[in-house]
Amino acid sequence: MTDYVIRGGERGYERLQLLARSRWADTAALFERAGIGPGMRCLDLGCGGGAVTLEIAKLIAPHGSIVGVDMDEVKLALARRASETQGLDNVEFRAQDVGEWNEPGAYDFVYSRFLLQHLRDPGDLLRRMWAAVGDGGVLAVEDADFDGWACHPPNEGFEFFLRIWAQVLQRRGGDHAFGRKLYGHFRALGIPDPHVTLACPVNVTGENKTLAWSTLEAATEAITDEGIATDEELAAALADLARFTEDPSTLTCGPRVFQVWSRRS
Repeated sequence: MTDYVIRGGERGYERLQLLARSRWADTAALFERAGIGPGMRCLDLGCGGGAVTLEIAKLIAPHGSIVGVDMDEVKLALARRASETQGLDNVEFRAQDVGEWNEPGAYDFVYSRFLLQHLRDPGDLLRRMWAAVGDGGVLAVEDADFDGWACHPPNEGFEFFLRIWAQVLQRRGGDHAFGRKLYGHFRALGIPDPHVTLACPVNVTGENKTLAWSTLEAATEAITDEGIATDEELAAALADLARFTEDPSTLTCGPRVFQVWSRRS
């Protein structure tokens, strides 16, 4: 089972809704380049709260279908509720550990976002994802390079976040800089002609600017469990980062998000 750094459940769901809103424009542009369209059979691995899954469902309607896979039952229940509210009947949410998932040739479009950075062996899952793509289908992956985070002026809470996130992700078997390595993983697996683009957001106000704070806050349990920082250190860093985030004279950018996709001939 994958040992995720970020908490799950309902609180985790709310953070993922914020993340989905903040990243949707770039993800939508990726889907347009990759050629998602009506009638496709699609898969969203590590779908979390299902926000992107539901957007794909709209793009492939009325005859396409999508499966969202995640191991967090609470998030999946909320995702099912959202699909019902939006009147989407071409979506299935499935509870499963991605380490146990394998469906060769089953889909026209296979996708994941911000999943591989958490895995001890991301290449193994990427290999199975490519195998799941049928003839003429597409594999598309987005993942982050946390070294792309930056702020101005310098802030101690922000620097604490970057340092501690890299440490806790490594302790749990992940890689905070995985995004930049994604293209190389495609090539190492023999996935042909991978296309790569880069997105790096910048924020001075608004909810998108809170992502650094919300990511650190959502990882507090993992950080203390690993003995990387104390509750007091985390509280001080979060307070400092909150003040910085609320100041319209400050700026944050990142992480760098690498988008890589390939079509099977």
